[in-house]
Amino acid sequence: METPSPVTIKGMAISMLARLGDPAAAKGTSSTLSDRLAYLLVQCKVQLVILDDFHHLIDSDTDRVLSTVSDWLKVLIKETDIPFLVVGIEGKVERILQANGQLSRLFAYRETLEPFAWDESNETTKQVFAMFINTAEESIGMPLQTHLKRSELLHRVYYATDGVVANMMNLLRHGAFLASNKDQTTLDLITLAEAFDTRLSKHLRYKVNPFEDRWGKTFVAPEDKLFNPVEGANNRSRRRKERLPTSGEVLKG
Repeated sequence: METPSPVTIKGMAISMLARLGDPAAAKGTSSTLSDRLAYLLVQCKVQLVILDDFHHLIDSDTDRVLSTVSDWLKVLIKETDIPFLVVGIEGKVERILQANGQLSRLFAYRETLEPFAWDESNETTKQVFAMFINTAEESIGMPLQTHLKRSELLHRVYYATDGVVANMMNLLRHGAFLASNKDQTTLDLITLAEAFDTRLSKHLRYKVNPFEDRWGKTFVAPEDKLFNPVEGANNRSRRRKERLPTSGEVLKG
């Protein structure tokens, strides 16, 4: 299994320069790359820098915060005077900032991104979720099918994804890919069921597939129960053994 490469100053500078379209993004020392990055961020009039997977500033091997990289980032922010938004795993981002007081002061505003909610007794939660799905449909360029009531279909999407944005986009993007290969213009239940099996079922093993035909027109979510494939296989194996005759019975026959 591949492990993430350690985050380095040079690696971050190269990555950011490449995003800015620098044709020589990988040429130079860490110092020259950093200077060029700061210059281009200002000259290109960048309004906001978003750094995803910020938790990778904790070394996976030593579990230590990469202090040299966090110091470099602090200097870059101060030199460019550009807003930076960092995104990462809750708890780890806070730990990185706590390890560097000066960097921490540059991120005074912090927010936790919670999954979307779906509460049958709270219409607002359903409306907010529906608005996000509308935006997602526009983003992937393919709407959900209309054979079911919209509220019923959204309920299934919510159940399948737990309201987590990454899960929803994985489902819808892969569904759109499958649908386009079938020359479809909408995401139907069959395609969503296939996308769920391919992209989410192994990750969310306690979920049933809510897009299968067996649910009819109204899906009622069963109690979440983790399915153990090994245990299931063992049970089936035992049942087969129970049906088979013993060697003694065969010889007697």
